[in-house]
Amino acid sequence: MKKILAVAIAAALTAPVAFADVKISGFVEQEFSLQDRATASDVGMEANSDVGIVLSASEDLGNGMTAFAKIDMGKDKDNGSATADDFNDQIVGLSGGFGTVVVGRMEDFTEGKVMAMASIFESDSNNLEPGDGQNAGRFDNAIAYVSPTFSGFHVGVAGYALDTGTGLTAAQTNDNFDAVDMLVAYSNGPITVMLARETVESLAAAGAGLAETSTSLGARYTAGAFSVVGVMQKASDDAGVATDDSTDWMLGGSYTFGNNKVVAGYEKDEQTVSGTSTDENNWQVEFQHMFSKRTKVYVGHSARDAADSDSTYFGLKHTF
Repeated sequence: MKKILAVAIAAALTAPVAFADVKISGFVEQEFSLQDRATASDVGMEANSDVGIVLSASEDLGNGMTAFAKIDMGKDKDNGSATADDFNDQIVGLSGGFGTVVVGRMEDFTEGKVMAMASIFESDSNNLEPGDGQNAGRFDNAIAYVSPTFSGFHVGVAGYALDTGTGLTAAQTNDNFDAVDMLVAYSNGPITVMLARETVESLAAAGAGLAETSTSLGARYTAGAFSVVGVMQKASDDAGVATDDSTDWMLGGSYTFGNNKVVAGYEKDEQTVSGTSTDENNWQVEFQHMFSKRTKVYVGHSARDAADSDSTYFGLKHTF
């Protein structure tokens, strides 16, 4: 009997170990905003519900090597119009002394690393992230390598959508990568700097054979309760059109006091389309109150030149 009991206790203690490296995380967010645009019909209340669920797993393979996988699922419902469930990321990889190799569906370095530094606001529908859509964004069938960190530096290189580029014409789809992205990053104490260079094969039929390019630079400095961030992107040949270029940048900062945070930022978009140049100036301010590490409420205001649009918003978010 003692032997049977010992076996039962051992089984009970060891059973959860098989699931110890599997984690579930995510968030639920609800936001409301009062829109005030130049067109009278565009004035009114809008709403946005956002849900994210992340499943992640890892396995120790021995000899300093680890295997890992992640599925990032999201569902967004904007102003009463629901979209289909979306697999944001779907990756599997290996890491060790050689660095990290990741394959699957993932976001490029330009968007996921450099441009993400501008995501200092909690609002899902209001932000000051620069860039006019030239970046590859998130692609299927991608492969990325990130080196180990030496003296604060690491580098990364990635290729996206090998031979299956969504939106590519028959002439554009070939055995090459539809986008190639390179990253150099440095982090030491309060300073983080990232530089990315990306080439994207044009997704417009008229731009076949003419690649879009972008160079992005981001920097962040944190000193105690203060944090300042700046992000800039210079892009050329938008949609394969040689005369279409842009220079976008943002500067923002935050100050934390107690369970509260104040965030503010300014963004400027300079674009040239078919020889015509336009400038757009955007600014935003937001106040956040953290009830705990996982639950917060926020309220903010944003103003944009485009359509003379103002938005006053508030939201509640819980992460798990």
